[in-house]
Amino acid sequence: MKAVDTAIESRWDDALRRAAAAPGRTIDARVAGLSRSFARELGSVGAATGAAATVPSFGTAAALSIGVAEFGWFTVRASELILTVAALHGRDRATVEERRAWILAILIFGSGAAEGFTRIAGEAGKAVAKQGGLRAPIAMIRGINSSMGRMLLSRYGRKRGAVALGTALPFGIGAFVGGTANYAGMKAIGKHANSFFAELPIERPLRFESAAADTD
Repeated sequence: MKAVDTAIESRWDDALRRAAAAPGRTIDARVAGLSRSFARELGSVGAATGAAATVPSFGTAAALSIGVAEFGWFTVRASELILTVAALHGRDRATVEERRAWILAILIFGSGAAEGFTRIAGEAGKAVAKQGGLRAPIAMIRGINSSMGRMLLSRYGRKRGAVALGTALPFGIGAFVGGTANYAGMKAIGKHANSFFAELPIERPLRFESAAADTD
């Protein structure tokens, strides 16, 4: 979550600039180009992380420690890619809670992000309806993010944790695991983000907060 929050709070402007400068005639072409660029970068990082395990004096504990740090960096960059794809789809005036919801949905549900997000939103809506009150909109989006936040470790964290363990394997296996897993993972995230923003039924699905609520 710290990595996700880093991207949400400090990488949004970079995502907007990256989206504006992305080459390509269609959104799909721009997303594909950006995904390849991110995938090459993170593939190299993963391979370098795994290569550390081949150094004789480098212990398994140290290799695992570097793998965990790389896990965090992958999550920051994956979140940046998701935010960039959001901007490419015209969602360029998002609140912090909107950005958080998008990233969590895609990291947790992958190719089923739109469906998973819709289900969680429906459940949160029912809970808010029972509570009642004038603060229902802001309570709803926070409820969505709270629910998905609890799922992040079991869904996304378990998958990426396995990659972090794989990078600690010796004899060059860790470099192969880290490089290929990161490359494929980043390509998949770009594809899932593109589908997510294309499938959501309305342009601004999470515009719940009013200006007053943003200062809450």
